[in-house]
Amino acid sequence: MSRVLVVSVEPPWPAQHGGRIRTARVAEALSRHVEVLVTFPDHGRRDSEPPVATRALPWSPPPALRTRASGRPHLGGHYLVPVAGALDALCDEFRPDAVYWSHSYLAAWAPPASRRLASVVEFANIESRRLRTLVASARGWQRIARRAEAVKAGHWEPRLAARAALCVALSRPDLDVLRGWTRDVVLAPNGVDVLPYHPSPPDGYVLALASYDYEPNVLALRALVRDVWPLARAEFPEARLVVAGRRSEALTAELGAVPGVAVLGTLDDVSEVYAAAAFTVAPATIGGGAQLKLTESMSRGRSVVMSPFAARGLPDPIRKADAYWVGDDPRSFAKAVVEALRNVPARHARERTGWQHCEALGWPRTVGELIDSVTAIAGRTSAP
Repeated sequence: MSRVLVVSVEPPWPAQHGGRIRTARVAEALSRHVEVLVTFPDHGRRDSEPPVATRALPWSPPPALRTRASGRPHLGGHYLVPVAGALDALCDEFRPDAVYWSHSYLAAWAPPASRRLASVVEFANIESRRLRTLVASARGWQRIARRAEAVKAGHWEPRLAARAALCVALSRPDLDVLRGWTRDVVLAPNGVDVLPYHPSPPDGYVLALASYDYEPNVLALRALVRDVWPLARAEFPEARLVVAGRRSEALTAELGAVPGVAVLGTLDDVSEVYAAAAFTVAPATIGGGAQLKLTESMSRGRSVVMSPFAARGLPDPIRKADAYWVGDDPRSFAKAVVEALRNVPARHARERTGWQHCEALGWPRTVGELIDSVTAIAGRTSAP
């Protein structure tokens, strides 16, 4: 039986947020066809009995100068440099036929043993583009560092793509970029776990659920509270905004006194906050292109008010459906929030449409071609 080693930035299980959910679902689907071992730097909470075999590699943060001075991505070095020797030893032990990299910046730091193997590289984002969007929000040395990382990405990304046995795009805009670098590319958008539909409560709150250890989400939330929320409350004084998700507790002091805003913090289970929500918001204007939280919300029967930037990353079955609102400035965003709160029948119609279209986005379907391609690659390189 062929073997595939999946290299991730963190333990995929428990699958509680975007990056973990995607890696978990890909590894689970792949394990039905080949032997899979998932490895990652040992940081963060992890399940003691994951559904797929895992191996944590001892890790501690390396000196930043070492990774920033390199021509390779700082972020990949941050995770891979401390575990390079252990990863090579694991390759010698497990003897995979292919290595699946959950992020391109990890593959850019592949140590010698893994570099000799067929590599499948998931471009969770086009890093050169993502980093360029982050430059404007930085100041001083941080701005210089981000600009340098964006320039570096312009060099290492196309070269990495050209060397890979297969590249994976999560959205059509990213697919178009990758096709300019290689012919060996497949589109595998984020999928969903479709749950039973229950209409949103008429008096539900606005839910801002995201990972708030990621700067674009924090900046977007601050802009929402500062520029949009006062306009929405002026039109609909009963409006409530609930902030939840990884590291959101760090924002309690900053947002706790804002009228109509409550911060719940990190949650082990998001089912209850979705159940009590009228809809969710996705106000980000910088960062990556494919936000799993959009389709996750719709798969739970909750529509989304989003920015045009967020809408560009929607998968095809959703993008063309009347299932969400888009606000391209504070006033239009606030108007969409008020409409979604006030017009409950319209909200229910959109959320049900989104939920129905999510049936085409079940994980087995969205990653099916990817799994077939990886299985074929591993089979071709497998020892007789």
